[in-house]
Amino acid sequence: MSQEKIGNIEFAQNQLAAALESYRASVAIRDRLGKADPSNIGWQLDLSRSYDKIGDVEVAQGQLAASLESYRQCLSIDGRLAKSDPGNTDWQRGLSWSYHKIGAVEVAEGRFAAAIESFQHGFAIADRLAKAEPGNAALQRDLAKSDEGLAFGYLQQNSPAEARKALEAGREIMARLTALSPENAQWKKDLQWFDDQLAALNGASSAK
Repeated sequence: MSQEKIGNIEFAQNQLAAALESYRASVAIRDRLGKADPSNIGWQLDLSRSYDKIGDVEVAQGQLAASLESYRQCLSIDGRLAKSDPGNTDWQRGLSWSYHKIGAVEVAEGRFAAAIESFQHGFAIADRLAKAEPGNAALQRDLAKSDEGLAFGYLQQNSPAEARKALEAGREIMARLTALSPENAQWKKDLQWFDDQLAALNGASSAK
């Protein structure tokens, strides 16, 4: 839809207030369409995406409570879709990422136990999908990102043993992916994040 495309451009240009207005206009249209025909999966997916984009803008604005509500709206839609078709990998991935984004906001709010619980929900889905398709690089990276979320939550909660376990698991995945595709800059960046966090954790342990 044109409102979403306009919002995407405004967000890319860091015009956050304008982007939020455009995305909200998109939600108003998609919500009306979705209520008129709840069985239309495409409209439900569009509505979920709009809430997700609103949440991203609100995070960028530092509006954590508002972003959490937007992501929960997204989670509600993704949850219904995923439950209606457990075999649909894309819908399961969407649900996993919704949990991940909620967890990230909860970390920012300082609610680490809640964040870890959200990350664990997302991890469970990502882990199941990755095990079902071990050759699917996107699903493997999803699992590594879930490990990243868990590690971040555990680090903030000052639970180094749990953080190390998640960091090592995520690093193993990204090292394997990077070895298969050394030219992938994003994967190299992901791997470096795990290396940096493990180095910091090792340094903290040595200092004790």
